[in-house]
Amino acid sequence: MDENKAARPATGTPFAHFPEKTVPAMDIFVTYERSWSIQDALEQHSALAEQREVLTEIGRNRLRVRHTQLSFAELEVEEALEAAKTMSGFDAGDAQRVLRIAGRLKAAVRDLRTASRMKQLEQGMVNKHLAQADAENEKARLEMCSIKEVIDDKSLVVALDDPPPPTPVDANGKPLKQRYRYCTNCKVGGHGQRFCEYFLERPDWRIYPNQEWFKDEKGNEYHCPLGKKLVDFADETHFSRIAMYLKGRAWLEEKTKVLDLAPGKMPDTYIIENGQWRGTVPPSDDQVTDLPWFVKEADRNWGTSIHVCAKPSACLNLVKPTGVYVVQPHIKDPLLHDGRKCHIKFYVLLVGFEDGVRWNLYTFKDGYLSISPNPWSPTDLSKDTQVTVIRTERIGSWKAWPDAYPKCKAVVVEVVERAITQGKLEGRLGKTQFEIFSADFIVDNSGGVWLFEFNMSPVLKDPKDEPKVNDADMVRGALSIVAPWSGGSPGLWDFAGEFRGQPPPPKAPPAEKEKPVDSVDSAPAASSGSS
Repeated sequence: MDENKAARPATGTPFAHFPEKTVPAMDIFVTYERSWSIQDALEQHSALAEQREVLTEIGRNRLRVRHTQLSFAELEVEEALEAAKTMSGFDAGDAQRVLRIAGRLKAAVRDLRTASRMKQLEQGMVNKHLAQADAENEKARLEMCSIKEVIDDKSLVVALDDPPPPTPVDANGKPLKQRYRYCTNCKVGGHGQRFCEYFLERPDWRIYPNQEWFKDEKGNEYHCPLGKKLVDFADETHFSRIAMYLKGRAWLEEKTKVLDLAPGKMPDTYIIENGQWRGTVPPSDDQVTDLPWFVKEADRNWGTSIHVCAKPSACLNLVKPTGVYVVQPHIKDPLLHDGRKCHIKFYVLLVGFEDGVRWNLYTFKDGYLSISPNPWSPTDLSKDTQVTVIRTERIGSWKAWPDAYPKCKAVVVEVVERAITQGKLEGRLGKTQFEIFSADFIVDNSGGVWLFEFNMSPVLKDPKDEPKVNDADMVRGALSIVAPWSGGSPGLWDFAGEFRGQPPPPKAPPAEKEKPVDSVDSAPAASSGSS
């Protein structure tokens, strides 16, 4: 072998012949997600199967490259050995030439070892990704099987208004029993999908797929269980045995309505309607203290609609020409948290039973403090200082909580009992109804608690959102009360009282043209991002 061939530059690395960037990476772009409709399940199954085929081809190409790199490395070693074996006696006497040939052989052996190791690693990586793709495919396949099983369940009936749907029977005339309990995500919003996810943690619950129900004049789609069946839980009330919205919930959500239910439990409250004071007018500026005043839209929450001003005379300048607003002065002598303003996020569960008359109320023994980031001063009118919105920390370690909890509980009991006995909250005959909501309280230095508002469909966090601080135990406990099961527990939910409301009024005769039922109560403009 001549010297020029023997002295050919070593590859230096097995990637010199086939740069890595020329071969696509084996990335898993599509992973299994729970499907709520047959169409979604079919599309996902197809996408995962196609991904498996693409990954197989990419893996084959990557291994082909690694095999080629290994072949070149082996050839380089052979050539380096041949060069060493055929070295002449004259060359063997040249120390520099011997070192050069020895260096080439050493580099070739190193590259061969690296190429062999990289091929083994590549094979392992390809196997791992294909196994992951197979696992995702298997999840989709099992989901398809489950959907087929549940839609074949003949025990389900079509949801009707009146009379109640007849119970299906088998060939012997015996009533059919459901194989499982079913939940449907009708995409209404709020916490519907979240509650479905928690119900599906139980071994005897399955998804019942949704379908399009109708479209409104704006093209918005509404969904219902497949075949308009009545299921155990759905976020569209008409199709659910368990309704997730209270009938009459506006009496708790709208600030002007809560005033009628909570006399003496809220700060002095005044109302602006269409740019003018309605009813009682607040004191003149020279009769009030230096505490700030708050102007809030009556039908909005989450702190987005609050304005802060120094005197009541400035309130009318902060409102729109139309609309309803509530105006409140800051409470006197607020209890601060390390010098900063704070308020209690107090959680409530209210359950109405199928007889339409009985109600059970629960309050949660834990909660959150919402704390301002700034030191509090009555003359600082910034929203960051005066308006506390974000849940900051758990309340259990707050020294004022043991005294404040029973007082907040007593206020909620009084307000909710009044709403039930006065018929503001209405029963749903033949359905269980429930809602998890929160109440905002501020404590003063005398130990008094002041109710500001209720928040329907409040913020709830799942472990996937907040692994360390979340509301999973609270939600699981509430659902264990609403739909008891052997593995459930109420957790920190504290029974607060049982009440009897007014019997539901007789249903009106059906209209000539079919219209969606509970279009208001079953689909409030709430989302899981509300406060």
